[in-house]
Order: sequence, then C-alpha cells, then structure tokens
Amino acid sequence: MKRRLHKTTLLFMIAIGVISMDACRKNYDATAEDMTEYGWVLYTAGDYLSSNEWFKSSIVENDKWKDGYNGLGWSYAKLMVMDTSIAHFITGLAEEDKWLTTDIQSEILAGLVFAYHAKGVDAAAVTYGRAFIDSTAKPLTPGWMFSHDSLINYLDVRITLAASYFAVGKFDSASVQVQIVLDSLNSSVIAISDTTLEGRRKMAEQISSLQTSLLKQ
Repeated sequence: MKRRLHKTTLLFMIAIGVISMDACRKNYDATAEDMTEYGWVLYTAGDYLSSNEWFKSSIVENDKWKDGYNGLGWSYAKLMVMDTSIAHFITGLAEEDKWLTTDIQSEILAGLVFAYHAKGVDAAAVTYGRAFIDSTAKPLTPGWMFSHDSLINYLDVRITLAASYFAVGKFDSASVQVQIVLDSLNSSVIAISDTTLEGRRKMAEQISSLQTSLLKQ
C-alpha cells in the first residue's frame, strides 16, 4: 500500500509538471530514484522511448545512480540500440547498489548476456553469463526473475548462455546449460550431447526450440 501511494503521488506530481519542464524542476525536486521509478512504470507499459528519457534524467540528477544505468541498458536494448545499451550496462556495473532492495547487479549482468548475444559477440555473452550465474548462486534463493518483466527469468539467461556457448564452439558447455533448463522445466527430455556434425545440428535445433518455448511462458 505504501508503495502504491508513493507511485500515485509521483504520477500526480509529474502530471502537474508536464506543462513546463522548467517549472517542474523549480517546483518539484524529483530525485534520481523518483525519475527511475517513473521510467520503469513507462517501461513496463511498453513505452521504451519515454522511459529512456526518464532514465537519462535520473543519471543527470545523480550520475552514480545504478538503477538509472540499468534502465538505460534495458530500454536501449528494447529500442535495438545495442552498443549504447551495453555501454550503459557496463557503466552501471561499477556503481554501488545504494538504498536498493532489488538485485540491480544481476539485472545488469542478465541484460549484458542478452545484449551481447543479440550483437553476435558471444564470447562476451559467455563471460557475463558466468558472472550472472555466480551472482545468483545463493543457497535457498528462488530462481532469478527480472523485477520489471516477470516473463524474463534465469531460464532465459541459461538458454541464451547455451546459445552463446554453441556459437563459440563450446558444445559440451552448451549441452550442460540445456540440461539445466530441461531439468528446471521438469522435462524428461535429455539434452543433446553428440558433438558430431549431425549432433550439433540437433543441438542447435533443441536450443532454438527451448528459446521459442520459454518466450511463451
């Protein structure tokens, strides 16, 4: 309830302030946290361009605000500007998680896995995928889920990592990641481990099929 009231108040202030950005800055001292929170409201509504502008404002207000860089990384990725997405994710990695309850570090690492894989830079996707696994490998902790889109979770990161391992020729590692995904889905299917030419073809098909399947869940 407290969070809902805070968000309602924030949106009311913003609605008043849109008449003039100058007036908004003079009459309402929005913090970097406020700006980022509203950016995420727009992001979850699918307005990636507007959310991107609010995330930009948040780091102008506070250039150490980690979640602002996180938001810029994800929104730029949605806008298919991968180089800029990656640059902001990298900047955000170096900042501290001050006053934040969400694991922003893991969200940035997951974002880097997706962005680098989308760019075809799979060696970097593998590096950040390993870092993501290390950051979320905590005993008795439920599987990771992106706090601003429940459809994106640790299985999506794992299958993307599998695809990147496959792309760089590490077929055994790709098979391991696929099996983890299958086990997590309680599937009785066994990951393809055959690394012959035909086996690799089947492995690629299995990875692609799981990527498609996870998009629907």
